[in-house]
Formats: sequence, C-alpha cells, structure tokens
Amino acid sequence: MRRGLLTKSASVGWFLLALLALPEALPHARALAYTGQDAIQEELEQKLNSGKARALAPAQARYREALAALAAGDGAEAVRLLDAAAAFDPTFPDPHYTLARVLAFQDPGRAVAEFSEALRIVGRSYSWQRYVLANSLTAFLVIWSMSLLFAVVGVVLRHLPHLTHVIRELVGRAGGATARGAAGVIALAPLLWGLGPISTATVYAGLLSFRLGRREAFLVFLFLVSSLAIVGGMRVIAPWAGGISLEEPSLLVDRALRSGANPDLMAALAALEGHDSAEPLYPFALGTMARREGDFDQAERQLTTAAALKPNTSWILTNLGNVHFGREDYPRAREAYEAAAKASPRAVEPHYNLAQTYTKQLLFAEASREQSIASGLAFDRVRDMSRISTPQLNRTVMEAVPPIETLWGLARRTAQERGAAETPGNPYFSFLGRLAPPAPFALFFIPAVFLVFAACGQAFGRTLGTLSCSNCQKVVCRRCVHRMQQRAFCDDCFAAVKDLKSMEFTRLLLTGRDRRAARRRTFWETLVTYALPGAGQMLRGASLSGFFAILVMVTAALLVISNGALVPSLDVLPLVSAGWVKRIPLAALFAATYAITVARYYAKTTTKVPNLAQGLGRVPARTPRARVEGGTR
Repeated sequence: MRRGLLTKSASVGWFLLALLALPEALPHARALAYTGQDAIQEELEQKLNSGKARALAPAQARYREALAALAAGDGAEAVRLLDAAAAFDPTFPDPHYTLARVLAFQDPGRAVAEFSEALRIVGRSYSWQRYVLANSLTAFLVIWSMSLLFAVVGVVLRHLPHLTHVIRELVGRAGGATARGAAGVIALAPLLWGLGPISTATVYAGLLSFRLGRREAFLVFLFLVSSLAIVGGMRVIAPWAGGISLEEPSLLVDRALRSGANPDLMAALAALEGHDSAEPLYPFALGTMARREGDFDQAERQLTTAAALKPNTSWILTNLGNVHFGREDYPRAREAYEAAAKASPRAVEPHYNLAQTYTKQLLFAEASREQSIASGLAFDRVRDMSRISTPQLNRTVMEAVPPIETLWGLARRTAQERGAAETPGNPYFSFLGRLAPPAPFALFFIPAVFLVFAACGQAFGRTLGTLSCSNCQKVVCRRCVHRMQQRAFCDDCFAAVKDLKSMEFTRLLLTGRDRRAARRRTFWETLVTYALPGAGQMLRGASLSGFFAILVMVTAALLVISNGALVPSLDVLPLVSAGWVKRIPLAALFAATYAITVARYYAKTTTKVPNLAQGLGRVPARTPRARVEGGTR
C-alpha cells in the first residue's frame, strides 16, 4: 500500500510539473508554427493577391520574432525571419540594419548591401524623414541652448567675486566675515526671484557687463539672440520638432497607405475628411484601403471624389483604374490608366497596369509595348511584379502612392492647426520651453531685463576702484590688491614677495613662481575640467575654447542619455531597437569626446611668464585700462 501511495504521489508530482511547464511550451510551439516557412509564404501570398505593395504589421511581427531568435542564439532562423520582414514591407528599414549587423563578419558583401538599402529606404520614406527632422531640430535647439546657458553660467561664476566687491563698496568698507557673507547673500539673491534659468542668467550677465571681455560679450550676445529666437519661434518649430504621432494628418495618411485593412485608421481618416473636405489625400487613402478590402463601391466613390478635388493626377487615376480592373471592367480601367500615363509619362504604374489590361483584352502587341516602357522606367520593380504574377497570370496590378512632396505639403498646410499642441510629445522640447517665460511676453521681458541690469552693472562698476599688478599687469580691484614698497600686487604675486626685502631676489623668485604657477593651476583646474570638461577653460578666461568643449560634451551626453533618438515615435515607427545596440557606440563616442576635451586643456600652457625686463627701481607704467583707486575707465 505504501508503494502504491508513493507511485500515486510521483504521478501527481510529474503532472503538476507538466502543468507548470505548459505555459512555457505553448508560446514556443505557437511561435514555431507561426514562423514556419509555409505560414510565412501563405501570408505573403495573401498580401500579393490583395495587390498590397507594403504590409507593415506582419513585417514588424517577423522582425520581433527575428530579434527573439537572435537572443536565443539561432542566427540562421533570425536571418530567414529578417528576410521575410523585408519582403512584407520593402520600406521597413530595421530588418536591413539588423541583417547588416548579423552578417557583418559572415558575409561582409551582403552586409554592406543591406546597410546601403536601409539608408536608401530611410532617405525615401516620409515617416523616417519626419523622424530625422524632429530629432535633428530637437538636438540642435537643446544642445545649442544648453551649451550657451552653461557658457554664460561659467562667465558669471568667473566674475561673480567682483559683484560681491561692488556690493561691499556700496554698503560700506567693512572687511569682516559678516560683511563678506552679507555681500555674498545679496549677490545670490536673483536666484530666489523665480525668473527661470534664462532670465536669471540674463540678470547676472547684465550686472557683470562691466567685467566682460570681447569674447565673453560675444557669448552673452549669442545667448540672448538664441533665447529670443527659440522663444519667439516656438510655435513655428513645435509642429516639426514635436512627437511623431499618427494624430498628425500627413503621418496618418502615410501609415494608411502602408497598412492593410485597419478600421481605426479608416475611422480617423473619415474624421479628417469631415473636418477638411477640400483635401484630396483623405478620400484617396480611404479609397485605396477600401479597394484592398474588396469594397469597390466605396473605393470608387472615394477615389472619384479625390480625382475631382485634384484633377489630372496620375496616382489618383491609377488607383481608380485599379478599382475598375478589380471589377473586370477593363475598358474603364484602360481609360483611367491611359489618362494617368498622359498626366505623368515617367510613372511606371500606369504603363505596367495598361500592359495587364491589354493582356486581359487579348491585345498582346499593345501589352508588350507598355511592358517595355514600364521595364525601362523601373526594371527591378517590373521584374518583381512579373515574378509575382507567374503562378497566376495577371493576378495583381501596381498600386500608386502619392509622392513625398505631396505629404510634406499636407504637413505644411496643417502645421498652423497643430501649433504648440505638438510640444508635449517631445519631453526635451517641453523642457526647453520651460527655461524662459512664454512668448510674446519673453520677447520684451528678456531684452528689458538685460538692459536694465546692464545699466545698473555699468553704474556699479564705476564705483569699484581698480589697479594694475606691478608684476603681471593684471587688473585688480581695490578689495583684492596688496601693497608693498609703493607697489600693488595681486594675490598670487603678493604671496611670493610678502616676506622679501630685495627687489632683485623678488624678480628672480617671481619668474620661477610664474613658471610653477602654470603647473599649480593645471593641477587644480584639471579637477574642475574632469568634472565638467570646458569649465576649466571658462574659469581661466578662454571663453570660446571652453564653449566649444561644453558644446561637444553636451552633444555626446545627450546622445547617450537618449540612446541616439530624442523624439519617440512609437506610433509611426513602433519597434524600438535594442538599447545597448546603439548605446555602446554612443558611449564610446562620449568617452572619445571626453578624452579629447580634457586633452585640449593640456594643449597650451595655462599661463604665460610675465615680462620682467623693466627696471627694478621703476614703477611700471600703467596700462590704458588701469585706473587709480576710485577712478573710472
């Protein structure tokens, strides 16, 4: 009896294990059945029989399965699925990119060909052109604006001590820690005003305008002009830099022409047609999709409407002829194709479809003539369509699509309606819009703030007495100057001569100090440079080289964070590639630019040894920019 219980327990245990393993096994079995060669071939046959040139949904499904096969280490199965994905939708570039990566070492020649084909597809696809435009606009605006903002912040930090000196001159000449702390708090007060990053940087740039050199003033000017241009053009730029979504009419039309039967897309197109009955692309897309479903009545009605709105248009007449061809009304189909060929003699679709129609009417000489014309216009496409038609003669005709310029025209016509509503779809662009007050208020507020505080800064700067260092000729404010033997020294020079009596020995010591100072400054500024490349140059006064370093690093960091794509497009381009596939080369780019930027700091000596050839007993002549204490420039 005990043995029987053990046997039953073991049976129950194996049964439970089988139940636990069943959910794992069923999807795998379904995947294998779905991705078999016969199933793929049957789906391709259905696509070709319906006359569709592109089928995005099954292409994306095969592509996902190919990525799963790659993750499982089955390279041969992945290549087969990627080839199937490319066959379902010739305008889907991701399978070609992945094939180029997979075959890079196995078949370099084919890898190069696949990569070239992917680039060609991207260059001719409207949705990918919009995707590249949105990312390029966003990247340029964000990188340029943030780099200028960081550069102005660096300039402000470099001269901020002089603002505290001005405040101490205004409130009194006390030199205690309390006075210094109070002056620092007053100098940092604009940070608490809640004006936003751009307006706050504008306030400080105006207050410190009396200390700016020519290059620093140029960076501040670029910052102000760029801020005003971005704020003022936000509504114009937003429709093109916003998130890529099917809510945008031109992208919806492009997606509808690339898809099969889709009730949601047809409902959205019908709503757009009701909103704008004068746009021919909406009834054209609806009629084309209806013909694919076999609803020839609705297809004829919609395509006739499109032909009335945009008469004598080749791609509309071609698809209208396809409706008549599907009804086997060959005389009307021939009439529509001939009108399409007359409207656009360089279009291959009407000539190929005319050849099919003449063949149905047993006019073989005319069919051969039109076939030759079509082959001369697009040999590869005609060859592929002829191969498709071999098992069943004349089973399909070519479907025409509007040129990309037509979709761009629709996007321009609807850009004003979309306006700034596209901004929330782009988080980077939304962040950029929050840096400054909204337009049109900012167009007057930012210049007014700068002019008011620049006037205050110039007035305050005239109250700050300055002298020139007797050794290095550096202009030093009264609060920073040190006097010794009727000479004025800056902090660094005074630290070397304060315990000395002989001016000859002082001169020799200062020469050595200045040579060592380069090493000392390189050591400490290198720490800042490693933390934020470019900051060392900005604090040292090398404004343009520091700005270039910041520009490069912001570009590299932003590309790594966004994985090379700042604007998401899950509606139009639904499948996002594997994160580290692009992030690894981008991280390598970031590391390379980081190393180059840091190495740029060592390209030149950070300081020069001052000219000490003048007589020891003579006080050096003041430079034209130097002032006596309490004087003005």
